Amino acid sequence: MLRLNSVYIKGFKSFAMPTRFEVSSGITAVVGPNGSGKSNVVDAIRWIFGEQSMKNIRADNREDVIFNGSERFPPSNSAEVKLVFESEEGTFSIAREISRDGQSMYRVNDRQSRLKDIRELFQGTGVGMDIYSIVGQGQVDKVVTASPFELRALIEEAAGTAVYKERKKEALGKLAATEENLSRLEDIIFELGKQRKSLYLKAKRAEKFVEYSAKQKELKNLFYGNIARLEKEKLEELHTGFDKVRDELKDLQKKLIEGESKWSALRAEFSEVDKEIEGFTRLLEEYKKRQNDLLELKEMYTRRLSERENRLIEVSTRIDNFRSEIENLDKRKDEIKLIIETLEKQISDEETGLSSSEEERDSLVKNYSTREREWLKHQETFDSISKRLSKVENELERLENSREDTNKRLRLIENQLGSKRERFETLKEETESLAKQGQESSEKQRKVEADVRGSKERLAELDVELEKARENLSKDESELRSSQMERGLLERQQGEYQGFSKAVREVFSRKDSFSGLRDVVANLVGVPESYETAITILLGYRMQDIVVDDSITAKRIIEFLKSYKIGRVTLLPMDMIEGNFRSFSKAEAHPGFINYAARLVDIPSGFEKLPVYLFGNSIVVGTLDDAIDIRKAVGFLGRIVSVDGQLLSAGGSITGGFIGEEARTDLLSRKRRIQELIERETELEKQIQLGRRQIERLKDEIREVRGYLKALQEELNELASKGAAINRMISELLKSAQEVEEEISELTKLETEYTRRMEENSRKKEILVEEQSSLKEERLKLERMVEAESEELKKQKKALEQLQERIVDTRLRLSTLYEKHEQYTKEHSSLIQKKKVDKENIDLLSREVLEVESETERLRRQVGDQERELTSVKKETENLFSSIRNQREGKEQRLSSLQEAEEEINKMKEDREKLRDKAHQFEMHIQESEMKLSRVKEELDEDAGDVQILSEEKLHETKVELDDYENKLKFLGSVDLEAIDEYGVVDKEYQELEEQKQDLEDAKVKLIELIEKTDAKAKSIFMETFNNVNSNFGQYIEEIFDGGEGEIKIIPGEDLLETGLEITVRRPGRKVQKLQLLSGGEKALVGIALVFSLLSIKPSPFYVLDEVDAPLDDFNAERFRVLLKKHATDTQFLVVTHNKLVMEVANVLHGVTMTDGLSRVIPVELQSVETVIG
Repeated sequence: MLRLNSVYIKGFKSFAMPTRFEVSSGITAVVGPNGSGKSNVVDAIRWIFGEQSMKNIRADNREDVIFNGSERFPPSNSAEVKLVFESEEGTFSIAREISRDGQSMYRVNDRQSRLKDIRELFQGTGVGMDIYSIVGQGQVDKVVTASPFELRALIEEAAGTAVYKERKKEALGKLAATEENLSRLEDIIFELGKQRKSLYLKAKRAEKFVEYSAKQKELKNLFYGNIARLEKEKLEELHTGFDKVRDELKDLQKKLIEGESKWSALRAEFSEVDKEIEGFTRLLEEYKKRQNDLLELKEMYTRRLSERENRLIEVSTRIDNFRSEIENLDKRKDEIKLIIETLEKQISDEETGLSSSEEERDSLVKNYSTREREWLKHQETFDSISKRLSKVENELERLENSREDTNKRLRLIENQLGSKRERFETLKEETESLAKQGQESSEKQRKVEADVRGSKERLAELDVELEKARENLSKDESELRSSQMERGLLERQQGEYQGFSKAVREVFSRKDSFSGLRDVVANLVGVPESYETAITILLGYRMQDIVVDDSITAKRIIEFLKSYKIGRVTLLPMDMIEGNFRSFSKAEAHPGFINYAARLVDIPSGFEKLPVYLFGNSIVVGTLDDAIDIRKAVGFLGRIVSVDGQLLSAGGSITGGFIGEEARTDLLSRKRRIQELIERETELEKQIQLGRRQIERLKDEIREVRGYLKALQEELNELASKGAAINRMISELLKSAQEVEEEISELTKLETEYTRRMEENSRKKEILVEEQSSLKEERLKLERMVEAESEELKKQKKALEQLQERIVDTRLRLSTLYEKHEQYTKEHSSLIQKKKVDKENIDLLSREVLEVESETERLRRQVGDQERELTSVKKETENLFSSIRNQREGKEQRLSSLQEAEEEINKMKEDREKLRDKAHQFEMHIQESEMKLSRVKEELDEDAGDVQILSEEKLHETKVELDDYENKLKFLGSVDLEAIDEYGVVDKEYQELEEQKQDLEDAKVKLIELIEKTDAKAKSIFMETFNNVNSNFGQYIEEIFDGGEGEIKIIPGEDLLETGLEITVRRPGRKVQKLQLLSGGEKALVGIALVFSLLSIKPSPFYVLDEVDAPLDDFNAERFRVLLKKHATDTQFLVVTHNKLVMEVANVLHGVTMTDGLSRVIPVELQSVETVIG
């Protein structure tokens, strides 16, 4: 169990010195006279637990808790309080320290901590600043004036439900955040769900598109791969044939060259045979040349013709491609038209079906509405009858209850009348008592107002005194600074021997070199201020004489001055000088005689011969007339000087006149002035210290007056509030009395009214019983009818719901058909535009074909012309050969050979042209095949590898299947391939959000369960504690007030965990009183009862009670003592008291005294004292 061992206080308020006192395991009493600092112990304990209100610890600001000093003791620089506890785990301590610079520190076991750590350390123990564990002066009666929620807080602290409230608060915060997150998540899921539903259909179409595209790609690669294979094989065959023809053409060209060589040789032989045929030969050569030229022209035209034919083939192929594309476009357009017609038919069918369904629905709705109105009408009639029947039955029940209630009320009226009259008398007495209290409060308020005015006047006076004291202090401080500056200057002049001759200054600058050197005469002679002028005149230049111990020192100084040629000085060796003094009694008897100059000066010890040597028997008189009179009258022949410095020499000469202040006090008065300044500074420092103390005293008094004024103003406010409260209570009591009179009058009227009501109720009851029987029969009949109609309505409603579902499905299908129709309509328009462009291209190419065909025809005609001309040349050549044969009969054989060679050459040339035509045909076919293969390759993918070799039948089937997939893709229309990924992302996010939603819903359920469990646990613990505290409170009130009753009530109408509490007390023989009307002692007893009720349930380790017994008389103090003793075995009590009865029960008594402004503690163990006395 936790136990307080000791309290350590240092520098806290009046406890300037370190003070430690032990706390008994039972009751520890702190006693002492008023103002000794007892309550400062309570303030220290409250302060260490983090009290933030300076008012509760009787301070104005944070620094007020630090000892402010007294006349004998300086202020403390910091305040520290330390509590040592003992628990089952061992000993630990908590401490708090604050310094004047405002730094505050908490410690647990001498380690720096936070206030939060200390509060958590003692949470649930009842230890802290709460009113029932630390009760300051005048606070116990505040228990009865505490708000309902403050009272609840006390019960909760005792019950230890704060942890449940914190858990609930944390759980509610989490629940609010969870619900907010859940709401936001549901909004996101709703929006995302709409997006997900929209993307689903697009994604499915895109997936089909991807599937069909993949299959189409596969079939295209298979089909076109085989087409490409076949075309490649065909192209290889064409290249083989072309190569063969080209080889044949080369062989033929070679033979042609050989034949032409042979022909040339024959021609040469023939030319040698006959010169006559030379002309024929030349002509033959010309024909041959012409023939060759014609062959070249023919070849050129043939090549051009081949180029034009190639171009014609190319253009024709493009035209065929465009026409094929147009054919495909027409086919696709027909397909789309067919699809659109199909869609339009489907749309028309769906719209017709929808219209039919809607008509059917409207018919059903109309029929349903009609039947429903009938059912509602019957139901309304049924409900009306039921309501009427219920009303009749209620009325019957009410009449019966009213009859019983009226009987009860009639019986209670007499009792209430008596009670009301008694209540009226009580209110009258309370009103008179309150009026008396109000008058007393008003008188006290006037007195307090007078005290407030007096305090304000005193505060103004103190402000004036404080300002004056500050002015005086400032003046003294200024004078002190001036004096210190002047003294510093004089001491520096004295130390540097300013005003003396150079020789004197040089001697004293080497003072350490002359051990017997003392000082100059001016510094050794002390003169009263009134005689300074006279002594200065007598000394004259001797003031600068240097005094030394002996002649040896004097000789050394003389040697020094001579050596350095500094100057001359007069030295007075004390072992050589002798004075001549002789008193002159007649002069002494003269009224103007003051004294001998040698006797007016002060000389330090050891220099007694110096005054006689310096002054001899020179005398000081009052005035110059006194000096002259003494010389003439008594015949005194020594020097005489007046106080104002007029000198009568021994020879009779008079030296005098005006002496300035500076000349008069230069060297001789310097020492005196320094001493005077030191004395004045000492005096000023004392005055400054006194001034500062006076200012601090005035400040303290001002603070005290302000604190007193603040307390008076608080008391004045409290009295004003109390007066207003009394007035309100008197007004309430008067109003209550008037209400009581009105209630008595009303009760009399009610008696008559209740009798009349009973007779009228009996008549009504008979009528209502008859009506009840009739209504029951009619309601039974309607109930059967309504049930039958209700079953029919359910069937119609089900049919209507099914029809509505079909309508919704139809509308969805229509929406899809509309979308497809729009897509295919757009594609149809696109196809028409594409066909138009293709036709335009065909027209352009057709015109080019005409141009190429025209040019081809022209070239063919030119080739024909060349062939005809070549035939003509051949014929003429033959004729020429014939002429040669006729002319040269002997040379027929050669001519025959030449002719055969010519024929052979011509034949080879014809074969060569044929081969060239054949090669040209091969080139045409190769070009056509390469163009077709190029188009096929365009249909193939780049990554398409080797494909399966298909037969012609399989190839046809593949083509049909490929066309089918292409039609499917066309039917799908345009698709958004990104929809697949978008749907995947959205769906994944949707699923994740659904999981998060489920997690949040699970968390919400768990939080609600936690809150419900926490509330249930807190309610259970609170109610258990409340019932126990309430029971104990009633017992303590009964014990304290000798049969009184006390109860703590829960304010109804609010949550049990949030509602406030109120206290009601009834003294024996009296009614329940408002707690504000209780006396101070009664309030204290109620507060003590509540504190001890809480103590009985959950004792705090210790209680601090500061003069809670102050309002109690001896009789009630005895009861308080018994309560303390009863509970001292369960907990510790630290009680500040003046009551002897309470002191008697204490185990340890700590006496607190105050000396010199400091509080001291003197512990006494009463058991030991009793033992010693016994």
